[in-house]
Amino acid sequence: MSLQPPPVPPHAGPPVGDHDDGVVTTVDQERDDLAGVVGSPFGRAARLAALIGLVVLLGVTQGVSMLIVVAAIVVMIFLHELGHYVMAKRAGMLVTEFFIGFGPRIWSFHRGETEYGIKAIPAGAYVKIIGMSNMEEVDPALESRTYRQGTFGQRVGVAVAGSTMHFLIALVLLFVQFAFIGDPTTDRWSVGSVVPGSAAAAAGLQEGDEITGIGGTEVSSFDEFRAALADVPPGEVDLTLVRDGDTVVEPVALSQRLKLIGTVGEDVDVVDNGSELLVGQPVEDGRAAAAGLVGGATLLAVGGEPVQDLDGVAAAARAAEDGALTLTVSEDGAAPVDVRVDLGTEVGATEPGSFVGIGSQPVLVERSLPESAWGAVETFGTVSAASVVGVGKFLWPPNMFGFIADAVSGGPGENRTAEPTSAADGPSAVDETRPISIVGVAMLGSDLSSQNMSNLVLFLAQLNIFIGIFNLFPLLPFDGGHVVIAFYERAQELRRRTRQRYLADVSRMLPVAYGVIMVLVVVGVLAIFVDVTRGVDL
Repeated sequence: MSLQPPPVPPHAGPPVGDHDDGVVTTVDQERDDLAGVVGSPFGRAARLAALIGLVVLLGVTQGVSMLIVVAAIVVMIFLHELGHYVMAKRAGMLVTEFFIGFGPRIWSFHRGETEYGIKAIPAGAYVKIIGMSNMEEVDPALESRTYRQGTFGQRVGVAVAGSTMHFLIALVLLFVQFAFIGDPTTDRWSVGSVVPGSAAAAAGLQEGDEITGIGGTEVSSFDEFRAALADVPPGEVDLTLVRDGDTVVEPVALSQRLKLIGTVGEDVDVVDNGSELLVGQPVEDGRAAAAGLVGGATLLAVGGEPVQDLDGVAAAARAAEDGALTLTVSEDGAAPVDVRVDLGTEVGATEPGSFVGIGSQPVLVERSLPESAWGAVETFGTVSAASVVGVGKFLWPPNMFGFIADAVSGGPGENRTAEPTSAADGPSAVDETRPISIVGVAMLGSDLSSQNMSNLVLFLAQLNIFIGIFNLFPLLPFDGGHVVIAFYERAQELRRRTRQRYLADVSRMLPVAYGVIMVLVVVGVLAIFVDVTRGVDL
């Protein structure tokens, strides 16, 4: 995962000078910012207006949930840099700049020795600490306040402060999740959505109902409910559920459903509720939704053939000569319209089965404060271990270069199959080793926050843990590269048995550092492209 494509230094000097969300930029940052310094008040006002316009446009086009996620990421990046800033100040190092964003200045002010402000490109943040390596020229009068002259503990403290902030944020979020929002349980679930026109809708099932039994069979998970439903023949069945604390038995006249399937990993549900055929809710941003298919619309014909029951739907689908189906539908009694849905190279249909028409959501259970604290630590350890594996998969050359090749060639973005296959039985459309860009992170977080706050909080906690570990990768320009240098310098001092400060020659690491930067830039840009064109999912 690349939170931002790191800037490529404009000269052959080493990456020294500032800290920026896991990336070290150069002393030429001041020259790069010269245009912002000398810009007119009108220019700064124009940049501020452009930034505000971008935020408004994001809110209008993507919704409030996207703004919430973007704001959370900005705060997360700010706290990362605040960690570097606080530790550098405590060590007596000179911090000359603390900015949110990159590029030309929009607004800034000086307080003491440091300039604080906002820049035009909201792609991260940075703290400028003087003397990050032996290559940077510093006024001799300020040499004692450089990063390189700090003690071993001070240098390591500054380097790991950003990741430490991410870890602290994650622990706080997990504690809040368990203590005040609720922990999703594995043995309880509730109705999260009701399909329009389904048996559930006809029976009056509501979001929040906890279904504990079907036809006399107890169920404790949604998977158990689906397995029990598969054994129930069409007709009326009693559902036992808990609503507002009371246990009630609700008779439900089961619908029947089949899936129109293709070779691209997307299905179209058709439901027979006993009086008419209805189209199920299509996958958001999927092919059916893009074609204009609306959930709950009445299905009248398939491929020009009128259909009266699910057997007729299946026969008409199998008679199609290619992977595109023309569905004739009527929405709310309006005039029939034809919707052409492309499901790949071939289409088919599953066998009809009993269908209730509900989606699930977990039941959130709050823990006691001690249990929440332990749960936060326990979950932190589990996610940290998974994140180490994830970082390894991301940085493993075959995975990285495979992703680059697929992105450039337009490789397998969909879970295509040789013959019609239900989406549930096909291969995953998202490669778990695929890097996700900052854009993809915002998209994924927005989807989760639109479902419930619990999902968003847990997602942000996991994201902070992953970023904290990723930043400790032991190469420049990551923070972990500075940690390795500090340990190397300390080892040299011990080997030489001297108290004289040993400074590593950072210039020897330039080829590797620039190579890492170039790879991150390429992967970051391609990840943005793939996330925008193919979407992201868990």
